[in-house]
Amino acid sequence: MKRNWKRVLICAAIALGSAVVTLLLSNIRFFQVLDLKARDAHFVFRGKVPTKDIILIGIDDKALNNFPELFAFWHPYYADAFRAVADAGAKVMVLDVAFGIPVTKWEPDNDSKLAEAYTYATQKMGLVTAMVASTANQKDANFTIPINMLAGAFGSAAYANLTADSDDFVRRQELLEAPKAGVPTEQLTRSMPFMAAEKFLGKPAQIKNGQVFLGDRLIPTNGERDVTINFAGPADTFPRISLFDVIQAYRSGNTAQLTKWFSGKVVLMGPDNMNDRYSTPFYKAAASSSKWTTPGVEIHANTLHTLLTGDFLLPVPEWVRFGSLLIAAGIIVSVVTSFPVAQTALWSVMVFLVGLVFTHVLFRNGWLLSTTENAASLVLSLIGGIIYRFATAEKKSSFFKNAVALFVGKQVAQSLDKSDKIGLTGKREMVTILFTDIRGFTAFCESKDPAQIVDLLNVYMSTMVRIIVDYHGHVNKFIGDGILAVFSDDDEGAKPGDHALRSLKCAVDMVNAPSEFKTGAGMHSGEVIIGNVGSSDKMEFTVLGDTVNLASRLESLNKENKTKVLLSEATLEMCGGVIDTLYLGAVPVRGKTEPMKLYTVMSLVTAEIREKAAHAAAEAAAK
Repeated sequence: MKRNWKRVLICAAIALGSAVVTLLLSNIRFFQVLDLKARDAHFVFRGKVPTKDIILIGIDDKALNNFPELFAFWHPYYADAFRAVADAGAKVMVLDVAFGIPVTKWEPDNDSKLAEAYTYATQKMGLVTAMVASTANQKDANFTIPINMLAGAFGSAAYANLTADSDDFVRRQELLEAPKAGVPTEQLTRSMPFMAAEKFLGKPAQIKNGQVFLGDRLIPTNGERDVTINFAGPADTFPRISLFDVIQAYRSGNTAQLTKWFSGKVVLMGPDNMNDRYSTPFYKAAASSSKWTTPGVEIHANTLHTLLTGDFLLPVPEWVRFGSLLIAAGIIVSVVTSFPVAQTALWSVMVFLVGLVFTHVLFRNGWLLSTTENAASLVLSLIGGIIYRFATAEKKSSFFKNAVALFVGKQVAQSLDKSDKIGLTGKREMVTILFTDIRGFTAFCESKDPAQIVDLLNVYMSTMVRIIVDYHGHVNKFIGDGILAVFSDDDEGAKPGDHALRSLKCAVDMVNAPSEFKTGAGMHSGEVIIGNVGSSDKMEFTVLGDTVNLASRLESLNKENKTKVLLSEATLEMCGGVIDTLYLGAVPVRGKTEPMKLYTVMSLVTAEIREKAAHAAAEAAAK
């Protein structure tokens, strides 16, 4: 349970860290632009939405190709458009054309005709014109422009400027200038769509506690009084009429057509298919056609549409933002640390796709939740989870390697590690088998507490195993209070054929080691089958053959011969006479035609053993 809680806490820390790092990354310009591009994708996937109450009059190629005058002298056409739209029953008209200088020097009647039409139209509808920056003194007769003076007097001049993001895309619009001390809200300069919305709804704007209201409706803005434009679609989404067609209908007296077009609408007139085009969320960089950029007048129409419908795009609350990052990161970390690699990849993709769908559904309902931030949190948590997984996997791998080495020996563990395979296999090998046993263990246990026996036995086994390891042997198994150890040429640091000598030296150290118990040891050298035996459900690494049986038989003969160590003739021959031994005689062995000769180490011989050995030698001589 404690381990599971530790894992949960680590995963939670990875998820939390991923969410926090994602929020920090969101302050970097690259990620901010990337987030804007991801938001643009929502518009593209959503496509067009229905529009109403807004229509455009385009100053387009058709008008440019049919009106003979230079564009700077189109005042009579604008004047006729004012009258046509007003007579058709439009509620508001916006002229997205600025007049920077008077043209009376070249066309004496143009400025006055436009001013007269402006005066006529304002009596029937709201009229908004573009404000010109005050670079010339309007009091100077040389720079006086009647329509600008009238618009200023009637408070219908608004700025036509568009608000661009750092990547030069237009996604938001400043609604009005910053409040000024002592200046009433109604005297603050508005943007053209904001003023048009005021006139269409008949509700003046107010600023309360730093918030912008259109009548009773709160307009969600940021500190710069910007509103996010909920674009209705790409270019040509709003119905549009060429200025040429409007003039033709007006001058031909086609009132019915004009009424059908403009009655009850907000009409925006401005350049179309000229240089006044901008990149919006529907822009496609790979397309060369101008239709993928949006005319400024249509961007104003989109802003107006957002204000009139109230379909605002609002950032989700900060707790929702952080919570979504945390949930996405938490799910991914859980997946990475719980499933195999293939399933992890599949689930990660599914979580990412669900995140995309979720953010898009929110977008369609007017809420902005960053797709980029959720994706970044997902990637960071994926990386963190993979690092944690590899770290724990390495730790587990080390643990199981140690466990295998502990239970079956280092040699077997290394073999499994190299082959990456566990099977019921074996091989023949020349080895020396060492058996040890505790003398009188059963009698010792009769008068002792079981807990004490276990403690003493563990201390004893630890000492014995350490000695075996010191001589590069490996413990194959514990048999009750006995130990079966194997020495071979495959042992670490072994020299060819030295396993018998190492086994004998090991046995001497084991029987001489200080202990609560007395130890007997027997060893025999020969060929064995060593490997895994059992079934696919349960197997054991062991050694098989007469060599094992004979070594066990030798160990059991210690009691009869009053010895501590017994070795066979085969082991003695492999030792090469390095250690002095004493011949004790021969004993019959079941299944063998020749009796087995017994030897012990001279340093362990007692007087009783010498006497018995002499007696055995005399009997052998007599025969």
